[in-house]
Amino acid sequence: MKRILNSTVIALVAFLLIGTLPVMAIERPFALNGNGVATFIFDGAGNLVGADVTSSSTATHLGLCTTVGRVNYTPANDPNHPGRLLSSGSGTITAADGDKLLIEFDGVLDPPQGITGMDKPHFRFVGGTGRFAGAQGAAEAVVVVNLLTGAFELTMVGNIDY
Repeated sequence: MKRILNSTVIALVAFLLIGTLPVMAIERPFALNGNGVATFIFDGAGNLVGADVTSSSTATHLGLCTTVGRVNYTPANDPNHPGRLLSSGSGTITAADGDKLLIEFDGVLDPPQGITGMDKPHFRFVGGTGRFAGAQGAAEAVVVVNLLTGAFELTMVGNIDY
């Protein structure tokens, strides 16, 4: 009887300890497609130095979502590509249920061909709220922006752990 009681206690303790282990993050594919608008920011000399962006998208694991963020631009000082700008920034993607996914990014805005510019930023997932708390991962993107109106299209593909 004592042996059965000891085995039961050990099994119960093991079950309780296993239940307290945090859930492991799982790497999952991630894709986002959306449209938005950038409100450009210029310095006193008329140079493009940033943009406030908002967009509506559809993304895996988020469904319909909105994004707000800030892009900062600095001259690339590349004599082979005059007009090229380095881009960097951060933002928040908000899912329909209110969970938030935090992003950071770096890219290069190539010199415009007419009124269209193209940026190919590298995105990093750096946490969030709800199911995205502690989220990590990365994605590559293509952003095509109308430099007159600020309208843009965004496509992003990568992986996310949450």
